[in-house]
Amino acid sequence: MIQQINPSEKVTTEVSKLFKVLKINQLLRAANIRKASGVNVQQIFEFI
Repeated sequence: MIQQINPSEKVTTEVSKLFKVLKINQLLRAANIRKASGVNVQQIFEFI
């Protein structure tokens, strides 16, 4: 069976890959951008 990928899912996947390559999570930590609880800061930036 051929699995079709929703275009919005593909964009989300590509953005996640880009964030990993650019090490955005490490940059956010270095800039002291943190949250006490809830959704991960990286996920918020990826959404934006």
